[in-house]
Amino acid sequence: MDGRPHPTGDEVNPTYYGHSVGHWEGDTLVVDTVGFNERFWMTRRPTGMPHTDQLHLIEHISRPDFNTLKYQVTIDDPGAYTRPWTASWNVPWTTEEVEEYFCQDNNRDLQHLVGGAAE
Repeated sequence: MDGRPHPTGDEVNPTYYGHSVGHWEGDTLVVDTVGFNERFWMTRRPTGMPHTDQLHLIEHISRPDFNTLKYQVTIDDPGAYTRPWTASWNVPWTTEEVEEYFCQDNNRDLQHLVGGAAE
């Protein structure tokens, strides 16, 4: 959100969530993400959605009214699709708490985890 660009070349470290940069366009948050690995599923369905490490997502998140979030995503992955495509849907606003989750992929400091590294 501070204007820094995506890393390039050897600086890219592909991860499950990629590398994101964001900015505001009026009341809409725009998140641009690259640098994904190929080991995640883009949906929770058992079949997932095809994607490669060339995946580039552009997400637009807005709040058209008090009880609604509008989510729009453009998927550009020339390794999996013939052209970019866009989908959008509304998400009802809730006060549900999200459980914290720790992913150990690319963890380079296992000895400092509670319980230490496996021997």
